[in-house]
Amino acid sequence: MSGTLALASALAEMDRDTLAALVRSRRPHAPAGITDPIGLASDLLKTESIARALAPLDRASLAAVRDPTGADAALVSELSGMGLLGRDGGSAVSLPEVAAALSDALDAAHVVIDSLSSDPFPGDISSDVDTSAWFTSALTAVGQAAECLRTLRDRPGKLNRSGSIAVATVKQLAESTGVEPDEVSLALAALMRAGLVTALTDDHLLITAAASSAWLHSSHVERWLSLAHAAGCSMPSTLRTEWNRADQAEIDLRALAAGVPTRYPLLPATDLTAVDDFVRGAEYLGLTVEGRFTKVADALLVGEVVTSDIARAMPETATGVYVQPDLSVVVPGPLPPKDEAVLAALARPEHIGVASTRRISEASIAEAYERGLSPATAREAFTRISLTGIPQPLEYLLDSLGERVGGIVVGEYAGDEGRTRLSFARADVAATISVDRALQHLQLQRSRASDTVLYSRLSADHVLAALADARYHASSQVAALRDAEPAEVGAIQAGATASEAAGATASRRAGAGEGPTAPFDALVERVFTAARSEPGTGDFTRRLELAIRDRSPVRVTAEARGEVRTFTLLPVSVNAGRLRAADQAAGVERTLPVNMITAVEPT
Repeated sequence: MSGTLALASALAEMDRDTLAALVRSRRPHAPAGITDPIGLASDLLKTESIARALAPLDRASLAAVRDPTGADAALVSELSGMGLLGRDGGSAVSLPEVAAALSDALDAAHVVIDSLSSDPFPGDISSDVDTSAWFTSALTAVGQAAECLRTLRDRPGKLNRSGSIAVATVKQLAESTGVEPDEVSLALAALMRAGLVTALTDDHLLITAAASSAWLHSSHVERWLSLAHAAGCSMPSTLRTEWNRADQAEIDLRALAAGVPTRYPLLPATDLTAVDDFVRGAEYLGLTVEGRFTKVADALLVGEVVTSDIARAMPETATGVYVQPDLSVVVPGPLPPKDEAVLAALARPEHIGVASTRRISEASIAEAYERGLSPATAREAFTRISLTGIPQPLEYLLDSLGERVGGIVVGEYAGDEGRTRLSFARADVAATISVDRALQHLQLQRSRASDTVLYSRLSADHVLAALADARYHASSQVAALRDAEPAEVGAIQAGATASEAAGATASRRAGAGEGPTAPFDALVERVFTAARSEPGTGDFTRRLELAIRDRSPVRVTAEARGEVRTFTLLPVSVNAGRLRAADQAAGVERTLPVNMITAVEPT
């Protein structure tokens, strides 16, 4: 026996908002072809649709789906709103198709159907853990996320064909930032949730999003709050339900998550993985300590404003850093965004935490110079932020590299002399490079007008790469022009413009075209209107519509002027309050007013 009629009756009684919520959650496969409750019921009773609807239900809900008799009224109403229960004579009834799909799913999951009535508690979800040091994990996560952002800004990551982040990208970020690969993955997940990195699936690239610059310019408190809020919003619905059900502060998230597979026996493996990922991400961000939610996390999850609480718990910004003679840099705490950005441009990270360490090297200073940071700006930055002054080894490094790097600028050229122009601060350096055998392939030509200018017929990118291979530190003309800009905009944000522009383009692409909910909104209107527009749109009409859809004959009883007659008919249409049907026994077509029909029964 089909449950189509019982489900159609339930759908016909729904108000517009309930019907819309049902359609949004179940997402019928072919919305354009559905015009009435019978059509929607038929679609919702497809095996795949039922399986998706059953998957996130807990044991109590699954038991009520099987037999709603005696179940809690609120639960029955919820399941009816999901299209998993029908209506018959004013009561909720189970649907044969749903019951069969449930039985098959439980068998596949090796769950005894009669055990659904037992709903075991996940265990002890209370714990005695001191969560006061949660900010340690929080600041570490913020620092690692910032380093990943800066690296991606200069060198976008790669995506697999599936759209997931490539292992090579995680490895490259780990090597560049000094962060363990597992923590790089957690940092990228946090950045992705917060909308700070964007996946360009068509180009298989992972880039920084338009919001990343503003995030890097914000305080450490604001940065963490952004990541934590996004994480809270991504909490899997099963965990959120269990958290609400527990109704107590600072519960043990790990114990809560451990009970999910038992309480939700049909939950897909991908959803169970999402639960595990959330537990790991919450610990990484400092939302939990040894699995236990912090007070700040509890407040965030209920939507409270916690900025002042976070600021009180976290250390204030450090007044400076300690530059050691061995060129290591000790960062005793979070820095103001501008100082942090300058230091990140000049020194590579070795350890990131509440207190971090970085390392200055010839390569790090040279790269900063090549990206447009001038020697004067670098010296001013170290003078301002170093609490120990500038040690002699750093003085030497700044001076020697400044002479070599700041004196060669490579740019495109459109004259007869070549495609690329090389400008030198010193004529002797130009003379040396012009006769360097390692650079003969560049076909360098002297300028007749100046002994500090050379030309090459190769491209500027090719010339820059060749100079770097020969250990001449040169900067591009575009980067050199950044010296005229403020340091934090010119050198520190170098490369951000193109990456963020790509992110903005991706956002525009995603927002183009018709909204994804438009077909479902139209479906809701058609079904809602069809259930109320025709006279006699009760069980008789829906039975006739089902017979039309199934091309099956029915016995129709009609009464007119005290006379009652029963016909075996094959319904053709119900329109304008009249039934048109074929009477195959009599060989004629009959038309009956719906308001005269007193019974419709299967043959």
